[in-house]
Amino acid sequence: MNTAEESMSLRNLQRMKTDVLVVGSGGAGLMAAIEARRCGLEVAVIDKVVLATNNNTRYSGGGLKAALPGILSDAYTKIFDTPSEHVREALIHGEFMNDQDLIETLCYDAPARILDLQELGVPHFGEIYLKIPYPHGTALVKPLLKRVKDAGCKTLAGIVCVDLLLTEDRNVVGMIGVNVYGNRILRINAKATILATGGAGELYKRNDTTANTTGDGFAIAYRAGAALRDMEFVQFEPYVQAEPGLPMMDRHECEAEFYGVLKNRDDKDFLEQYIESKTTTAAAFHEQYGYHLTDIRELVARAMATEVYEGRGDQGAVLFDLRHVDEDKWQADIASEYTRQVLLRGFDVKRRMLHVFPGVICNLGGICINVNGETGVPGLYAAGECTGGVHGAARLGGDALAETVVYGARVGRAAAQYARRAKRPKSSNESEILGTLRNVLGANGGQGQRERIRKIKRQIQDLMWDRVSILRNEKDLQSASKRLSSIQDRLSNTVRVDTLRKLKEFLEARNMVTAASFITNAALRRKESRGAHYRTDYPFRDDRRWFKNICIQRDEKGNVRYSPRAVDDSKYPHLEFSKFGLEVRK
Repeated sequence: MNTAEESMSLRNLQRMKTDVLVVGSGGAGLMAAIEARRCGLEVAVIDKVVLATNNNTRYSGGGLKAALPGILSDAYTKIFDTPSEHVREALIHGEFMNDQDLIETLCYDAPARILDLQELGVPHFGEIYLKIPYPHGTALVKPLLKRVKDAGCKTLAGIVCVDLLLTEDRNVVGMIGVNVYGNRILRINAKATILATGGAGELYKRNDTTANTTGDGFAIAYRAGAALRDMEFVQFEPYVQAEPGLPMMDRHECEAEFYGVLKNRDDKDFLEQYIESKTTTAAAFHEQYGYHLTDIRELVARAMATEVYEGRGDQGAVLFDLRHVDEDKWQADIASEYTRQVLLRGFDVKRRMLHVFPGVICNLGGICINVNGETGVPGLYAAGECTGGVHGAARLGGDALAETVVYGARVGRAAAQYARRAKRPKSSNESEILGTLRNVLGANGGQGQRERIRKIKRQIQDLMWDRVSILRNEKDLQSASKRLSSIQDRLSNTVRVDTLRKLKEFLEARNMVTAASFITNAALRRKESRGAHYRTDYPFRDDRRWFKNICIQRDEKGNVRYSPRAVDDSKYPHLEFSKFGLEVRK
């Protein structure tokens, strides 16, 4: 037997059982595991890399938003006085595309869940970004992982989920995975499975996410029969470095940079042309524009992209002027000192302006869930960035981490309650999944195949950045849709691999092209602009035709079905104005 054949041998199949399986070890996955274990059930947590390390929670800015004034820091984002105010502002910001039950649950549960973090060993939960050097989110995931291990949960690193195991009745009963570190195929039988796999920032050439955010949860859930929603809404972080030689990461997480000024190649401060300034004197961003950046970054990202699109950019970016910032600002907090000494890598901001340009920070759409994380597929739950509906068309700063804490815990408890009464029926699609893997693994998948897969990944990233980015239009979206179909066919029909490590990259590429197609085709269908989705050929919000969510699901023949569904705003009737300065057509 060659390496591939030995790995795929059924005699070599690694088997395990658990009550609750959690796929992903970011904030949502860890909270889900803790809560499920509190219910007294066996819990296993898997991640395709090292646990609690390469995920967006860890690399986040560390901001938490909830109605906890005086407890949570308001340095980087507004903290509301009451949950009801939080709900109202989140709906306005989300352009009323939110599932109103989901956002209401987030805002009302968040204060208690965030206070619970102290019991779970999270230090400085009220001001993570002020106390913890980059990556700030380490202060959240590190103690949560310790709690998971101390509670007796099984943890497995290097496990790539291939597909979910299904019964004849289409119930989820675990998964087939690739144990990359152990060089074996793994079958995990579980009474309940929770997807907490994060988003798909890696679909884009420019992003401020980890390399592991390849849209796995979107594709896996879709293939299992779950519905997705709002996939066209992708959020961009404005101040991502675009300076040659410097890392591609966010540049607006410290006191000093609040005072930086965005300029175009003509040395003109252009942001005032897009956002009304509240003062004529130099001030911090939130004082000048009346919003913290994290609560209006969609508009800032669009302004930056427009400057470049209309020919006023510099090297495909804009310029961030920090030359005038006082030295004491660079010593005002740990984030400023760390930025200056470590992240800028010797770049002299006192002498030169820094190139910056937006990059993807998160996906706002994803798997359809209810307030308990149920997906509509029995036995399958989801939480965190792989889900859709909480934030609508745009997300307030701090709500992402609040979501992981709130919905991670809610889903962990709901999955445990389901698992407590569930049986262990046999799956009906195990042979089908293994057969698919055998078709991909083969002796002809040797030298050059890994680079071929990586080339396909780069093609997806370039295509999504060039055609499905901040400023979108019909021609580019149609072109991207066709090219993605071609890439999908080529990947399925011609790529073969001969090791499980190469198989991991193939599976990621397969999920990437699936997720990219969902984003592109949903954006093509939404013929309006709303929140983070901006069409230059439809630069207005069309409530008459598009006050709808776009849902995505497989039909009975296995084809993709895109179904617009009217938004339910019965709890909180939508307001007919746009926070993002769009004309609203009624």
